[in-house]
Amino acid sequence: MTGAGGRFQIREVDPSKRSDAALVARLHLQLLDFGPMAGLGEIFLRDFCYTVLIREGLLRAAVYEADGHAAGFIAYTDRSITFHRDALRKHPFQVGWVLLRSIAVDARMVAKIVRAVRVIHSRRRETRIGTDPLAEVVAIGVLPEYRSPKFMRRTGRKISEELILHAARWFRERGLERMRLVVDADNLQTVLFYHGLGARVEPCEQAGVPVIHVWFDLGDLLRTAEGDGGPEGAEAG
Repeated sequence: MTGAGGRFQIREVDPSKRSDAALVARLHLQLLDFGPMAGLGEIFLRDFCYTVLIREGLLRAAVYEADGHAAGFIAYTDRSITFHRDALRKHPFQVGWVLLRSIAVDARMVAKIVRAVRVIHSRRRETRIGTDPLAEVVAIGVLPEYRSPKFMRRTGRKISEELILHAARWFRERGLERMRLVVDADNLQTVLFYHGLGARVEPCEQAGVPVIHVWFDLGDLLRTAEGDGGPEGAEAG
């Protein structure tokens, strides 16, 4: 898709390409180093999350490219409640091996891994939210230079919004009606961004830490986007 100021596309990650997995892992660590998934380390993100989980159909990921350069990414799943434990149940030895390699590189990873395990365990109690299939954006990030007012004025692109809509369309095509994200409670700027897109926010707790559940009605979200005449070709991938 070509628009003002350059060429843009959203490209799905190919788990058979190590370069794809490495690219998304680097973006994830660069943009979301504070999160529990990032706490598992680059090796785990590259060799398990963005390779095995995508290959197994438990996770999807896409990269936003602007003039051939990676500008951001999104990871999403239609198995919000169970994808963590399904991955552990199917691949316990591979998970253990990858984590051991991560710890060998940096022993400080142990504390971060404990936090991630607590988050995974906390999701076992989320049956009150619903059952799978349930849509969730697991991670999303855009490099600062591609979300600056200068870039948006020059190109007319809102990359974060385009990535959200990319996932929303995929979910909607599969008959899902709602989508969630989990945002740190102190990340007010992000919560306000999603609220501006029409989301409903719900304070809650995850592994003893305050978070915000952000809920979208997919039909409303996509109708609003189409009514606004969103970026041409935003769903291409």
